Amino acid sequence: MIILVRHGEATHHTEHLTGGWTDSELTAAGKVQLQAVASKLAKDFAGQSRDLRILTSDLKRAEESARIIAARLGISKLEPYEFLREKNNGQAAGLTETAAKALYQQPPTLKELHHRNYPGGETRQEFYDRNVQGLIKCADLERENLLIVAHKGTIQNIIFHWLGLDIAAVNVLNFSVDILPSSVTVLGINKWREHAVFRLNDTSHLHTDSGYGIFEFKYGKYH
Repeated sequence: MIILVRHGEATHHTEHLTGGWTDSELTAAGKVQLQAVASKLAKDFAGQSRDLRILTSDLKRAEESARIIAARLGISKLEPYEFLREKNNGQAAGLTETAAKALYQQPPTLKELHHRNYPGGETRQEFYDRNVQGLIKCADLERENLLIVAHKGTIQNIIFHWLGLDIAAVNVLNFSVDILPSSVTVLGINKWREHAVFRLNDTSHLHTDSGYGIFEFKYGKYH
């Protein structure tokens, strides 16, 4: 089982800074969003004795989000990793969106995999490889229960990999998924040994008091 949580609203959203490796923090609203996530996850995990690793991007907005969830679930250990960061925006990190425009290097097309939008930044291919290769080295995706707190692009890359798509295939298929702030996505192996997406971009915690139904899905025997 893999639970993917995007960090909540962050100061780069409200202060009109670039995202990427800008080390922004949660806003007051972002903290409320993550408390709602944590409360709903706690309903799912109540009475469960399953081991759960919490992995997080080491950027402040993600680590802070992960700490909120971990505290509510009674888990003391967090595992922060640089490989879970958002796409590296190089020299644009920390700049306003207006200032970053002066550094932006327009790609020839919207389908470039080896283009750097900003000096010192990553290409789309490098970003995907960093996320996926780091995660494969760090965890057994099919046998461990993981809660990963990260960023929109990172979560998208993990989902693509889970579906068996490398970034070139994603490009050819013209495929994407939306991942909103504080959203929850649940992946797992089902009883037919298939890679399943049980929930995608779920923000129902902002509207209801029930759990996500995480343990109602038809997982295989490892979960």
